[in-house]
Amino acid sequence: MPELVAEPLSPIDAATLWPQLRRLSTEIVATRSGENLLVSSGLAATGLTNLPPIPRTVVLGLRRGLSYRGVLVGRELEGGAAWEAVSLRIARDKDDDAVTALLEGAAPEVARRSGHALIMRCPEGSTHGPAIRRAGLMAGRIERLFAVPRRHGSSGGDPFRAATRTDKNSIFRLYCRAVPEHIRRNEAPTLQDWRALLDSFDVDREFVAENERGIAAWVAFADRECRVLVDSAASTDLLDQALDLVETHVHRHGTLVLGEDQVDLERRADDRGYSPLGVRLVYTRRLALLNPLKEGVPVVERAMPQIT
Repeated sequence: MPELVAEPLSPIDAATLWPQLRRLSTEIVATRSGENLLVSSGLAATGLTNLPPIPRTVVLGLRRGLSYRGVLVGRELEGGAAWEAVSLRIARDKDDDAVTALLEGAAPEVARRSGHALIMRCPEGSTHGPAIRRAGLMAGRIERLFAVPRRHGSSGGDPFRAATRTDKNSIFRLYCRAVPEHIRRNEAPTLQDWRALLDSFDVDREFVAENERGIAAWVAFADRECRVLVDSAASTDLLDQALDLVETHVHRHGTLVLGEDQVDLERRADDRGYSPLGVRLVYTRRLALLNPLKEGVPVVERAMPQIT
């Protein structure tokens, strides 16, 4: 049986995929927003104007005659350190060979564009997990999802202000203090990687609170989700004030996303009536060697061994 090979699609081919999406009915990636890069990236490349800014994308297809067995859409994250598989669709309910071929095909395309890593989010317990791991992606992060309840009531005081550009480095330092090193090492070991990770969150509003150590808490909102980082040395009151902000500013039917390391925050959310919705795994395939003199050296041929 010949080896399956996923091929990059031209912008015109990507733009004409829309009628076939009903046949590609199984979505592997855990969706987060209504953004449809599959069509918009293809239209932008045809030269049509009056479209909003669109990040660099790559679209790969696995053909089956005149139709497609599977399609993957990836987008470049801010700073170019990483790319994210934002959609991976297959025609069957389960097709491990197609999933593996599409992800394996995406890795050299990302590396060719100077990307250092490929990431994707998938529901925990997905039947497609073995096929994803076979393509060299390893689960390095757990995201727990919680439904935000109606306004709980203020805990007193509001130390938060809108974040500015000058806060970016301080927010990264907060990330380094708040997140365990074994997670940061695979997720965002450098500021450039943090910029990419932040872009994958799709946040459009950020708030920060400060203390004598600098920024002690960060709350960010996307279209449907919100995220919180709080310094491990911060007081319990700050945890409650961060959740007050979440309940005040989150969109209707919003979701709070917490990492598996945010035990104290998860406990406070549970006390305040946040309901568990599910769990996502964040898979990563490292495509570059981290170097103390250079942030990364792209490697096209194969994935580097995962650090455990």
